[in-house]
Amino acid sequence: MKLKLKFKKIFTANIMLVVSTCLFAQTNVENFDYPESTLLTDASIGFTVQGSNSPSISVFSPGLEYSGLAVSGVGNAAHINISEDGDTDPLTYGPERIAKKPFFSSSVSSGTVYLSFLGNITTTIGGDYNNFFIAVSDFNSQRLRGRVMAKEDSSGNLMFGFTKGYSTDINWTTDLYNYNETYLFVVKYEFVAGDNNDVASLFIFEQGGDGVPITEPSTPTLTPKDGSGSDLTNIKILHLRQRKVEAIVDGLSLGMSWSDVISETLNLDSFVANQRTVKIFQSEDGNFLKVEVLGAHLDGDHMVSIFNLNGQLLLKQNTNNQNRFTLDTKNQLQNGAYVLGINGPSGNYLKKFMFVN
Repeated sequence: MKLKLKFKKIFTANIMLVVSTCLFAQTNVENFDYPESTLLTDASIGFTVQGSNSPSISVFSPGLEYSGLAVSGVGNAAHINISEDGDTDPLTYGPERIAKKPFFSSSVSSGTVYLSFLGNITTTIGGDYNNFFIAVSDFNSQRLRGRVMAKEDSSGNLMFGFTKGYSTDINWTTDLYNYNETYLFVVKYEFVAGDNNDVASLFIFEQGGDGVPITEPSTPTLTPKDGSGSDLTNIKILHLRQRKVEAIVDGLSLGMSWSDVISETLNLDSFVANQRTVKIFQSEDGNFLKVEVLGAHLDGDHMVSIFNLNGQLLLKQNTNNQNRFTLDTKNQLQNGAYVLGINGPSGNYLKKFMFVN
């Protein structure tokens, strides 16, 4: 039985702005815009348990901020705490606990995949292969790759580590970082023809000095010491892991190019409006927006995004070469004003609209 959706036209108005983002094919953004303290494994959020040990990773407020980044300050964040072991000793920890979520609608098995996120480390115990707190995996989610780790040096400074997969030979940063500060991370995973030769790398950026890295640097912060571990057949799942690191993470974004996952805040002050008409209809239940671009066919890949009026990115989706398409907005938008942007080979199209549910 086909589901028939009822749509109503909603108010729109042309605006002027500059799109500093390059929008792309397949991606997903998680801003944890859910009630504080809700477990990520709650059915309303979409993470599930991997393994036999249930994670206690929960929604944390407020969200993390990184000046100029489009996902900064949107929604809340996720609190990854030290794995519980039933002991009050702060230097002990329990078993591995993982919450996982599909971030691609279909698995990616070629090219390059990028994961960006904001991270703020509050506590670490020791410093070995059990100190990783985030990774990606294939559809079967058994092999976790692009493992980002944290530990403390002998002087109390924070260090970050990286491995391609399971390895006791960890590459740790020589630069030192601070607890309770927010950093921007980008994990890059390149599929390479052949066996056990895919390339993983990690980029780390500091607020202020590094700013928002719109273009990919030529040299990553870290590459694995041992890059010969088994390759992934594809990438679809993102993992948040509890064990020996307490961290706040936010703005998780998975895409297939650097510009997919790194976007500056939209500038709403100066923009030459496109002449083509964009019509937006909202389903009566508020779960979908139907968008129609009049005047020309959208040849080639185009990306549609929704921003709030602070220029912060809330939602991305591919148009699949269609002039008419439907956006899933369930639990994504509150009542208020938003900006819808379409970007691709045919040009930029932007529309301000009111969402009323």
